[in-house]
Amino acid sequence: MKTTNVKANDLNYDHYSTDKYDRDIFNSIPHHKELHEQIIKFVGKNFDAKKEYAALDLGVGTGITSKMIWDKLPKVKFDLVDFSNKMLAGAKKKFGKSANYILGDYSTMKFSKKYDLVVSVIGIHHQNHKGKQALFKKIYSLLKPGGIFIFGDLVTYKNPKKAALNQALHFHQLVEKSTDKKTLEEWAHHHYVLNDLAPIEDQIEWMKKIGFNVKIEMLKLNTALLICKK
Repeated sequence: MKTTNVKANDLNYDHYSTDKYDRDIFNSIPHHKELHEQIIKFVGKNFDAKKEYAALDLGVGTGITSKMIWDKLPKVKFDLVDFSNKMLAGAKKKFGKSANYILGDYSTMKFSKKYDLVVSVIGIHHQNHKGKQALFKKIYSLLKPGGIFIFGDLVTYKNPKKAALNQALHFHQLVEKSTDKKTLEEWAHHHYVLNDLAPIEDQIEWMKKIGFNVKIEMLKLNTALLICKK
């Protein structure tokens, strides 16, 4: 059953160049820069740059996150998945022939490999809540024992007042940092209409029930980074 709530051409980033996407994403997702700083800090401390790792990026976009990890772990072998041809083209600019590219909706895909590392950054919020739970189970099954799932995404909160406050502050930063009115219009529509945010508390509970050991590495406004170990 398909659980993704959008198609690639519903999203504003599929309508313009990947270079523009790379410029805008850091402004359009509050704390996007800090999120990646924490990811690279974690990778540097917990993986050996001299070792080979099998890694999977679900919703790779233009490869911003995976390229940062690859720079830190030059022997990592990535399978890069996205349902947008344009986004994969952007990733290919960064990786060339050094990665395996898979076009499609990861919620419906079957994978035959096992991975040391699975990454998903700013993408799973386009799964409905049943889809999120099913995907977490799939990711757990794809990881080798001791494998790591790096989950960076947009979330909300169970407490309605906390959810409303963080939503307001999140949008305030989006308004302040958008480079122009058109970009703000597109990303505001994306956030207001297209996102399907789940409470961070629920998502942690879902993953723990599957068997993950979950640590909150960063939580600022609606932007979260969870490190989940099998």
